[in-house]
Amino acid sequence: MELDVFLLKCGTLIVFHGYGSDENPGWLKGYCTQSEGNILDLDYEQVQNLTFDKDGEEFACGADRIEGSKIPKLEEVLKLAKHMNFKVTIEMKGPGTAEPCLGLVEKLDMVDQVVFSSFEHTRIARIRELRPEIVVDRETKRPTHRYKTGCLFVEPPPNFVSIATCVGASEVHLKYDLCTKDRIEMIHTAGMDSMAWFRGHIGMHEDATERYKDVGNEDELMYKTMIATGVRKLCVNRPDMLVSTLTYDST
Repeated sequence: MELDVFLLKCGTLIVFHGYGSDENPGWLKGYCTQSEGNILDLDYEQVQNLTFDKDGEEFACGADRIEGSKIPKLEEVLKLAKHMNFKVTIEMKGPGTAEPCLGLVEKLDMVDQVVFSSFEHTRIARIRELRPEIVVDRETKRPTHRYKTGCLFVEPPPNFVSIATCVGASEVHLKYDLCTKDRIEMIHTAGMDSMAWFRGHIGMHEDATERYKDVGNEDELMYKTMIATGVRKLCVNRPDMLVSTLTYDST
């Protein structure tokens, strides 16, 4: 599971995606019927009074799945994930999220289930500053950070591996269409893990119809193309298709 997390002005951590850029996230437009404003300007009581726009294009599920739903606390979602033994990537989307996210994960005893990620790499550096602990990986038998962190990139600069290394990242997360064999090899050579993340369903539809006509919208061929780069994780919109692809390959 990958979760976008914001810290409200009252100190509550909530799970919400929202409209906007990575530098200016959290706008209600397209997600809530109260389309003006930003989630960061609200407290938890105000957030609970928001209603989702059931006719909004941002939601991949049908209106019946979101009508009457509320924006959840991060703690609620993590408790469910712990019960179901899910691995969770917490994308620290808004400011001030590093310390409270870390504290909550430790409170719930979920350190080994969580990766902390962000496009704002100072948040990754803060997690590493607070928790530099090194352990021996059970599978590889190599030293690794116990607290996993992932540097997110949209357009990775030539020195992206150096940037990730300098902030103590244990993983690098690249946008799927910039995830190449050479970049993945660079990441692994530096001792970090890799992940390719896909755009939301609207963005993926645009890519499939306007940019990349040799593969479909997260179809089997697209997933096989990504797996061929050597990337170790995929953050996708269609986990059922991915599981089907992996199951078919294994047989």
